[in-house]
Amino acid sequence: MPQTQSKKYLPQLNRRGFLMASSLLLAGCGSKKVTSLLPSPIWDQAPILENSEMVPVVLPQKTLSIGAISRSSWAKGNPIPRNMNKMLPVKYITVHHDGMSPFTNTSKSSAASRLETIRRSHLRRDGGRWGDIGYHFAIDPSGRLWEARPLAWQGAHVRARNEGNVGVVVLGNYERQAVNPTQQEAVLSTLQALMSRFHVPVRRVLTHQEWAATACPGRSLQKVTANLRNNALRQG
Repeated sequence: MPQTQSKKYLPQLNRRGFLMASSLLLAGCGSKKVTSLLPSPIWDQAPILENSEMVPVVLPQKTLSIGAISRSSWAKGNPIPRNMNKMLPVKYITVHHDGMSPFTNTSKSSAASRLETIRRSHLRRDGGRWGDIGYHFAIDPSGRLWEARPLAWQGAHVRARNEGNVGVVVLGNYERQAVNPTQQEAVLSTLQALMSRFHVPVRRVLTHQEWAATACPGRSLQKVTANLRNNALRQG
């Protein structure tokens, strides 16, 4: 059965059961109540976003040249197509943090290792029904941009709102650390490139906590993203 985040394929989990079943070793965004200890948010109803304006939609290609380090340079396994859905035309971009321990190491090998840890963690979720790491792009502490899940495939980063939604994760825990200037520049350039390529308006560049009840992307990254939307991001 293809992996999806819709109610049709993934029933709502009982909140108590979900908290008890979550492993501290799994990687992902934390909830408001538990911040960084648990891997996943306590999902809530997503906001209803207005869509009265006609916005051009662009179908994603298998790869997108925006300067990202290839997925093949870090991933120890291939995506599992049978567990994923094809990506729909891109309409949204969502910013996350990985929600694990603080991460400030600037070496390329450390970033690659952390991405692989997240990938393996995601593959263990929901009884092994995930097809790959849930995010499409990742930004490390040195500002490098990494290709994660290929854009040809729908992501798994905002439950029930993954269709046409590109997921960008900043490695680290931004409830417990601050976004550094190099990362801020990388977030800006990445969001601007994606907005331009897919004609995504600023109002559709969101953070995880603006979709659901979660602390992701952490206080520091939430503030940075809001500031970029208000002062720096421009429609191309």
